[in-house]
Amino acid sequence: MRTVIITNCTNRKRMSGSLRVTFEPSDCESLTMMAALWAQKVKAHEPLVQAGSLYVGRSVQEAFKVARALKAELMFASTGMGLIPSDGLCPLYDLTVAEGAGSIRLKLNEFGASPRDWWDAINTQYNQPYPIKELAGSPDVGLILIALSANYIDLIANDLAQINAVDAAKIRIFTSRPGIIHLPEHFKHVAMPYDERLESSRIAGTRNDYPQRAMLHFIEDLNLAFQPITVARHTVNEAMDRLQTVSKVARRRVTDQEVLTLLKEVWASYGGSSTRLLRYLRDEAKVACEQSRFRTLWSQLKDGAASRGEA
Repeated sequence: MRTVIITNCTNRKRMSGSLRVTFEPSDCESLTMMAALWAQKVKAHEPLVQAGSLYVGRSVQEAFKVARALKAELMFASTGMGLIPSDGLCPLYDLTVAEGAGSIRLKLNEFGASPRDWWDAINTQYNQPYPIKELAGSPDVGLILIALSANYIDLIANDLAQINAVDAAKIRIFTSRPGIIHLPEHFKHVAMPYDERLESSRIAGTRNDYPQRAMLHFIEDLNLAFQPITVARHTVNEAMDRLQTVSKVARRRVTDQEVLTLLKEVWASYGGSSTRLLRYLRDEAKVACEQSRFRTLWSQLKDGAASRGEA
């Protein structure tokens, strides 16, 4: 029986200097037109890289760890590509339902549409309507682990809603509390009851990689991959009860310019490392800086250093 892992794509992508698929949906008059235009642009670009090599970040690394441990197939839920296997070829692109560069959320709002409506529309363009339903209904698939942020749970919610109770029993979901709210009612019980106490475990991290870290804990620490849902939920609850709630660090809010100034001051000391500089901001400077915001500001400095021959 096949085991499949579904995780979300990331805004961070390799091949940053390559030509990206982008589009301006301002002239689109409907959701269907917007999805058709995007799919047309994707198909017109030569696929450059496997999806598993395109997306980067800890969330992807942890998903790959689980896939290797279970000898499972890894797939990505992607705003731009639909449901794509890690060895599926795709171009470099910018499109997301989350906030930030390439976001289509405002345009969806104009149409009175939601991310889940986009998922339906784009997968129809790719001739694979309800791909997760089809996957769950395959008789050779025995287990599906879904580790997604709240934005991406919202993206696939209509797809999940099409899955019957028998096939839903094959699925375990790892997401945040806001993500659980987006789930169809008959899927809430397959969401594993992880919470903020996970941050006091050996695999603490950031909000962006929380679902994938929870999945890793479920597999590596608790060995619950093939246990019944009731046993899995009970064991996760017990594991959370053994952990402590981590006190939140008070971080100050500053402007983009102040963040840039702080980064410039220590850039050489940290060798321009994005990982180390983000930790510096949060742990030493005690500055609140969301990861996508940091990435944008870090890229500005990196590009400037490169143009001056400093990087």
